[in-house]
Parts: sequence; structure tokens; C-alpha cells
Amino acid sequence: MISHIKKISTSTIFPLLLILTILSLGVLTPIITMVAFGAILAYYVRFIAKKIKPYVKYNTLAITLGMILLAIPIVLLLYFTITQILGISVSLFGSLQATTGNNPLNFSLISDAVQKLGFSATVSQGIADAIRSGITQLLSAITNSLINMVSSIPALAAQVLILIFSIFYFARDGDKIVQYIKDVVPDKDKGFYREVIKGADDVLKSIIVGNVIPAALLGILSGVVYYFLGYPYVILLAIVSGIAMFIPIIGPWIVYGAIGIFSILIGNTMQGVLVIILGWIIETTTDFYIRPRISVQYSEVHPLVFLLGFIYGAVTMGIPGLFIGPMILGITYAAYKVYREERVKEKQSGS
Repeated sequence: MISHIKKISTSTIFPLLLILTILSLGVLTPIITMVAFGAILAYYVRFIAKKIKPYVKYNTLAITLGMILLAIPIVLLLYFTITQILGISVSLFGSLQATTGNNPLNFSLISDAVQKLGFSATVSQGIADAIRSGITQLLSAITNSLINMVSSIPALAAQVLILIFSIFYFARDGDKIVQYIKDVVPDKDKGFYREVIKGADDVLKSIIVGNVIPAALLGILSGVVYYFLGYPYVILLAIVSGIAMFIPIIGPWIVYGAIGIFSILIGNTMQGVLVIILGWIIETTTDFYIRPRISVQYSEVHPLVFLLGFIYGAVTMGIPGLFIGPMILGITYAAYKVYREERVKEKQSGS
């Protein structure tokens, strides 16, 4: 049988492989994002599992524990975000019915703040109504999105199940996959692929070490500041501040500035000034001290590669795109870089 296969010309083998690959991708298209996301998360699970392996007997158990440890912060992040948004929505709709009381989102505070700007009564009322309408529409859209998410729980559960299986099998059989690639790739191209894989490794390390960890630290420190300054919904504000660190140029200032200015407008001048000053200290410390200190041992991926992958990956693929986007662009960048270096070497050796 094998000798018969060897007699088949290359011109028939590769078209067959191409057709089968296209058909397989067609089957996997609805879940390809989750499979790719699972492969990326498996990289981090394998790292955790290697740390656990000396203390457990079985590799499968180490991988399972690694998945649990990786899932805990993600689940907590989603839980607090959703519950805080729902709390704000309930508070908002309550304030629409009763504009008195100690509600943190009481719209009378907004009207009072606008009136202090010195505009005429008509203009002030128009500005206050516009702000009120904008906040109402925003939170209503968020609430509707959460309701739609609840209604699509069966489909979401299937996606999560695929993600879990993908993480487990990629983490467990990652070495076999790498060995398979080595067996298939021609010897003359192995150096190229070795460098590309190294580039992918740098991207994955940079995503966590150079971006996620500093953002998490900034979110925690911001949460402490919000708590001691007496702001409501501390956890949600901390999460938003951490996520805002990924926004180029502006960063978490979009949060610190908005909160500080709003506090000053409603009469809490000291609170607003302090959140801006302390926010500047946190952002500066995180960006210029903590990030370089923890990422110095890893190769830095060009910031533009990460930002483009992060932003447009999220737009096209949702939450998984936050990781898949930088990964795809990072590998592409590494592949072209290695190819260019090889071409330069060939020209130099030829001359």
C-alpha cells in the first residue's frame, strides 16, 4: 500500500491535501475562532502545568489544574463586570422613577452640575437632557446586550465547551503537534520555521508579561484609589481602568479624566483633583517602571503590531480576538522578518 502511494505523482497528492484542507476549514469555520483561542490559551496552561507537574503524579491532572488556575481570574473578572453593570442598570432605572435619595446615578446631580457652568436655564436644561439621554441609551444598550447573551446561553455553552476541549488537547498534545510539523517540513525550511515559532513565542510572552500583567496591576491600584476616595462601583471602574491601558496614547487617562472632571463639576473638587493626581502617579509608575522591569527578559514585539492586532482582532473576533489578533500579526511580522534576513544572507553570500 505504501509503495503504491509513493508512485502517485506529487501533482495529485498536493491538490488532494489542499481540497481536504479547504473542506476541513469549511466544517470548522463556525468554531475556528474558539479552536484558535484554545490553542493560544493552551500555551499558558502548559506553562502553569509544568510548574505543577513536580507535585502531582499525572500529566493530565497537572493540565487540568493549570486550566482551573487560568480560569479563576477570567471567571471572576467576567462575574464582577456583569454584576456591576447590572447594578448600575438597576440603579439607573430606579433613578428615572425617583430622582431623590442617595442614588449614585441620581440625575439631579447632573442637572445641578450643568447649571453651575453659568449657561441660561434653557441651555442648561438642554445639556442636562442630552447627557441624561446619552447615559440612558448607553446603559440600555449594555443591558440589552446582556439579556441577549443570556438568551443565547445554549450556543455560548457549546462554544465554551469547544474552547475547554481545545485548551486541554492542545496543552496535552502540544509536543506531538510540534513533532508532526517537524516531520512534514523539509529540512531546508526547518530553520525558517524555527525562527517563526520563536517569534510566536515572543508574541505570547509579550501579550501577558508586557501588557496584561501591567494592565492588571494598574487596575488593582486604581481600584484601591477609587475605594479610598469613596467612589461607587469600585470594581467596575478598576476593570475599565485596566482595560483602558490598552488604548494608545490616551490610556487610562480617559477614565481618570472623566471621573475627575465629573467629580469637580458636582462639587467634589478635592475628590476630583486627587483621582487625577493619583491616577497620573499610578499610570506613570506602571508604564515607565513596572512594565520595563517585568518584561526586560523577553523580546519586545513592536507596539504597533500589538495595538493593531488587539483593536481589530477584538472588532472582528470579539474577546478571543484580543489574543488571536496580536498572535496572527506577530507571526506574520516574524515570518517576513526571518524571510528578509535569509534573503539578505543569500545576497551577501552570492556577492
